[in-house]
Amino acid sequence: MRPRIAAVLTACKLVAADLEALHRRYADATHLDLVGYSRASAIWLLAGRQLGLHRALLVQVEAGVCNEAVITGRAIHEVSRVLDAFCVPDEERAVRVWLDDEGRHGYVKQGEARAAGERFENQLAEAMEAAGIPRIKASRALTEQLYDHMSRVAHSRRSSCIDSVSVPGRAMAYGWHPSPFRRAEYARWATSMTVEVVNAVGDALRALYSQPKFFTERIAPLVKSIEAVMATSPLDEAAIRQAAADGDPRPQSP
Repeated sequence: MRPRIAAVLTACKLVAADLEALHRRYADATHLDLVGYSRASAIWLLAGRQLGLHRALLVQVEAGVCNEAVITGRAIHEVSRVLDAFCVPDEERAVRVWLDDEGRHGYVKQGEARAAGERFENQLAEAMEAAGIPRIKASRALTEQLYDHMSRVAHSRRSSCIDSVSVPGRAMAYGWHPSPFRRAEYARWATSMTVEVVNAVGDALRALYSQPKFFTERIAPLVKSIEAVMATSPLDEAAIRQAAADGDPRPQSP
């Protein structure tokens, strides 16, 4: 199980390094006021925060931290939605609220960020339909479901606390989880969070670089690299038990 987890997390780290390099390169290659009052500054700053949170998540999961890592995942998910809103053409309110950064409630609320993303999705779907392309499926319901799941952990709901308890062992996981299967499950979850970061930060960098095919040529391959490693190093319990029964628990080379 260990080499499988290591392979998957290494793939996530390599993807993170590529995104961080693109983020740094933009600062090096332009005269953007990185802390200025502009949409470009807001996108660059928030994309950097997203990358930092993603690194923190990988550190947690690599250390065997499971349930508590979801709290970091929730923060990542929140940033993703706000980044999405910042990249919506003509979306001004969310950007202004974030740039003003005033008072106790001067932050972009998740409902507002999702609403901005939904407006863009509807415009895109209408354009696709007009071009004879099937409409894309709305993502808001799934996003709200995912956010609710992670919020239950962040608010220490009873169910999330029970999730850290081994009833037969009469023990609670204090961060590091003793179950190798649970650690593998969370490593697999970390890959899905990495894909979310790739999509959110990748789209943010696309908006900054403004290069044709930037996303398809520089960002999409990163998702494919994670999918390739997951195909050769599956982390579900059934696959791991089968590999152990076959006498070869090591992941196969891609």
